[in-house]
Amino acid sequence: MAYESRRWYDDPGAYGFMCNECKHNHRDFTCDAFPNGIPKEIVLRREHDTPYPEDNGIRFEPKE
Repeated sequence: MAYESRRWYDDPGAYGFMCNECKHNHRDFTCDAFPNGIPKEIVLRREHDTPYPEDNGIRFEPKE
């Protein structure tokens, strides 16, 4: 049976989880900004360069 629908990796616009590129990420869906778990809204909007409630003043910073 052939796959007829496109998958996410077939999409040239596909991208990874932006938190994986942040120096504050702990790799378990927590980070310095959100030690109890990264909010779904941050994950869905795919950015954290503006203030977000209870982010402890920490924003996305790329890994060096």
